[in-house]
Order: sequence, then structure tokens, then C-alpha cells
Amino acid sequence: MPSLTTTVPSITSSSSRQGRVARCPLRGLAEFAGFTLVELLVVLAILALLLAILLPVLSRLRTASTRAREIAAARELVSAWNQYAQDSNGVVLPGYRSGLPAYDEHRDPIAAQTIGVTANRWVWRLAPYLGHNFGAMYLGEHERLLRELETTDTSNYLYQTSVFPSLGLNSVWVGGDENFGGFSSAFINLYGKFYVTRLSEIQRPSSLLVFASARGQDASPGGTGDVVEGYFRIRSPFFDTRTWASLYADEDPASWGNLSRRNGGDVVVGYADGHAEAQSPESLDDMRLWSNGATSRDWTLTPGGG
Repeated sequence: MPSLTTTVPSITSSSSRQGRVARCPLRGLAEFAGFTLVELLVVLAILALLLAILLPVLSRLRTASTRAREIAAARELVSAWNQYAQDSNGVVLPGYRSGLPAYDEHRDPIAAQTIGVTANRWVWRLAPYLGHNFGAMYLGEHERLLRELETTDTSNYLYQTSVFPSLGLNSVWVGGDENFGGFSSAFINLYGKFYVTRLSEIQRPSSLLVFASARGQDASPGGTGDVVEGYFRIRSPFFDTRTWASLYADEDPASWGNLSRRNGGDVVVGYADGHAEAQSPESLDDMRLWSNGATSRDWTLTPGGG
């Protein structure tokens, strides 16, 4: 008699296969995907090291970009200064002198809109040669402040603009400055003609400093007294005596003639021949760069045309 034995499928075997099919294939990976505390600390240490390397590099890049922009501005400013002289039959821009006309971009007289000394400074007389585009005169935060004042307080805008251009003029020795004997017959009779008034008088155009990075102090009515990056006048290390302090002081603009070393420790300088470069403040402690008639680093003005 044939055997009635039949094969019963293994329930256990089938259930096992179904379980394997339903199991997520990524489950095993997920079980090992977390970081240990040590691994996290290693990652954080690597990130901190990368930041420590990158931050100084980024800072240097920003400084280099700012320096390059200021050098370009100095070149543009000296070019405008030379164009002014050519249009004035060779007479260079007066640095600070009362009684000369100055107008805003609408050809309205400056002196009629604000206090008279605003028109005495060179800024608004040079502005037409820049198309009243002050990108060469005002850089950084002060540029933004002036733009705000332009639309809110015209009188204050004109005044602040005349006081705080980013690059100051070597007005005592180039163009003349009535606050330092310029245009005074008595002073000139005593010391001789000590400042340049014509392009033809310049003996060494490539080494006669005209503009440089400047800083001043906000001493205006209601001002904070804080140091401001920008000032219309820069002073030489000597006049009739030593005028600079022994060391550059960050909190005292007058310590080194209102020069500013904001460009990574350097000062941007524009020369009479049109070139501009960044130099250390210490390299500018040389009267031969400031005065057309200086014959030594520590040259001073002496009676009799010294």
C-alpha cells in the first residue's frame, strides 16, 4: 500500500525567510552611524585648527584689499591735484587759505551755507576735478556717514566733508597753509619762500609727498572727541622744531602729524609725480619727503630761508 506520508512545509523556515525580507537593509549601518565622544572632540579640534589658520589669512586678504583701494584712491587724488594745477597755469592747490571761493556740486557757494572755515580747506576746491565723486577722498565708515548727512543735514555734511577726507594734504609745504605761515609776507620775509606754489618749483616730484592716509579727532560742536579715520591736513616731523612725538600713539592723531597706519600698519602715500604706495610711518620720518627744500632727514625751517 502506498505510503500516505506527505511533506509538511517548514513553518519555522518560511517565517525566518519572511523576517529577513522585512528587515531594513540599512538597519545594521544605522546601528553604527553615531559618533563617539572622542570622535566628536577630534572633529571639533580639526575645525578649530582650520579656523585658526583661515582667520589670519582672511584678515590679511581684507587688509590687502583695503590697502589696494586706498592706493588707487591716492593715485586718483594726485591726478586731480595735478589737473587743478594745469588748469591754474601751474599754480598748485592752496592747502588752507581764507578768502578763496568754494562751491558745492550745485555751484552754490560753500561759505554761504556753513561756517566760513569750511571753504578755507582744499577739499571743495578739488572736488570738481573728481566730478564730485568722493570715492577717492572718503573710504570706509566715514564715507557712509557722509552719505547719510548729505540727505539729512546739508550744513553739517559740507563741514564734515571738508574736515575728514581719508587722505590729508601736506599743506604746510605744498600749496601753503595760512595757519603755519603760508601767504604771510612777514613770515616769508623771515623764513624765505618755504612752500611750493607752482608745479615748476618741485625739484623731486617722485619723492615729494602730497597726500597720505590721515586721521583726526572729532572736536566739532557736540562731537565725541573720538579718533576719526580721516583729516584734511598732515604734518611733517619737523617745522622750525621737532613736531612728532617719539612714538606713534593710536589714541593721539597729532603724535605723528595726523598720519594713520590703518593699512596693516602702513600709511598710503601719494607723490607729486602721480605714483602712490604703502609705506611704514617710520619711513616717513624724513623731511626730504615733505619739504621741497629739505636737505636732511631732520632738516628744520630757520630764519633767512633755511
